[in-house]
Amino acid sequence: MESELDSDRIGRIGERQFEVLCERAGLYCNKSAVDVMGWDFIVEFSMGPAGQALPLDQRPTNAARVQLKSTLGRAGNRIRLSLSAIDRLAKDPRPALIVVFRLRADGELQSAYLVHLIGNELARVLKRLRLAEARKAHDINHTDISYDYEKVGVRFEPTPAGLLAALTAACGQNPGAYTIEKQRQLAELGYENGQFEAEALIQIEGPEHFSNLLLGLAPLKPHSLRVFDSRFGIRLPYQGTLFDDIEELRLTPPTLGSCEISIRGPNFGQAARFDGEMFIGPPMAEPHGAELLIRTQDFIIRLTPPALKFESVGSIDDMEHSLEEWAELLRALTLMATGRATLMIAGNDRIPPIAFPVDQPITGPYLEEIPLISAFLDGWLQLLTNAGLRSTARFKFDAFWEANEARMAVDILLKPQSEARFEFQSLEIEDSLPPPEGLYFNSTSFADTSITFSAKVFFKMTDDPEWRYRSMGFEALDVRPEVDDLEEYGMDQATACDLKLLIDPRNITLTPRTDTPEKPTPSSSTRYERR
Repeated sequence: MESELDSDRIGRIGERQFEVLCERAGLYCNKSAVDVMGWDFIVEFSMGPAGQALPLDQRPTNAARVQLKSTLGRAGNRIRLSLSAIDRLAKDPRPALIVVFRLRADGELQSAYLVHLIGNELARVLKRLRLAEARKAHDINHTDISYDYEKVGVRFEPTPAGLLAALTAACGQNPGAYTIEKQRQLAELGYENGQFEAEALIQIEGPEHFSNLLLGLAPLKPHSLRVFDSRFGIRLPYQGTLFDDIEELRLTPPTLGSCEISIRGPNFGQAARFDGEMFIGPPMAEPHGAELLIRTQDFIIRLTPPALKFESVGSIDDMEHSLEEWAELLRALTLMATGRATLMIAGNDRIPPIAFPVDQPITGPYLEEIPLISAFLDGWLQLLTNAGLRSTARFKFDAFWEANEARMAVDILLKPQSEARFEFQSLEIEDSLPPPEGLYFNSTSFADTSITFSAKVFFKMTDDPEWRYRSMGFEALDVRPEVDDLEEYGMDQATACDLKLLIDPRNITLTPRTDTPEKPTPSSSTRYERR
């Protein structure tokens, strides 16, 4: 009876069989001359024929690193390799494979398996290395890692065709894409729940302050901060400089998803609508229990069992918005300032729609001026729609204080009872019956948009010896993008409307109305609040 083959002979038989199979499969097999590289063979695939699908300069080369293990299989289905060898093999950006040959007692090939070090198997290697680092067990030459090749490997026939099919399936047809994905996994595996964890010593000033910290409304100002790099749940002290200059941190509470906020008044008027995101605070016994936080780009809403709290984010003077965004925000503030608005939160699958009466006026700066500015904004947007224009610029609140001419255009064209009026000592048509009618035309701008418009002006005679003729109403006739020749536009409009009296804007002197918004000196409060 022949004695069982020793491990060295088994290894040499497996290597020769592998080389023969590669030759017969048309693969190029290069054996490692140094035994510490982590791989036994570099197996290269044949390049595609010249002059076919790809030009010569674009033909890819494809190769894999292979660690070969041969076994009789009598000790079970597990093989063992040194962690240092797998370290080198697994981290190569190209395909890294373990090929297992199971031999019969006489040295003939019985079956073959391929363990691909990618995905879960790559993560396992990286986790073992991270654990060794955490334990300061740096001598990984004397640490083993085992594989149940029947469980984690792919079986293939130990034939040239079987080997070629197994290697081709593992390496794929796009070596560039494979390398990119392998590099991503090497960098990101184990960090699925984030990379950094921190321990901080902070001072909490009371239940409300604690709630603000957990909702991300107040910053964490740590007295001491220790940061860890956490991979696969194994923490190592962070050695970089990324957090050296951090003075405060903010927490992000769990999100409940998106929602819609609408604010409407008591009458038939336009509402204000915003997109928001809902967050849930921690369950707290004091002072009011768990809070629901709704956040938009301009304000936050905090809901507790006893109350709703509304608060703008930052100073209105520092905000920068588009025309549409300013219109929604100022309309909302105007409605809430009356103390008769309704606030509704809807559009979230996890929370039913909720409506709240806003029966207490808000506090904040410019509350007397904002309704006038809001009305102007809604009107200006309507004029832009009629003219086929759209504003895309973002600008600050200060721009509204310089919008008198644009506000006058909105007033004349859209208000049934316009606050604007014209006064003249005399008209070219002195004795016309009925009272004379004229045409007013002009161009004006606001933000990044400019319009040209015209309106019919109705006059009446007065007893005022200084101003004998005074306008008593307007009828909007036309609005369009700004024209190049305003005088020609006025003549065309007068002819089309059969109006003899033209009011040339160059002869008009504007006198500010008493209700024209002027920038006041703001109080110390720069935010809007309702509690």
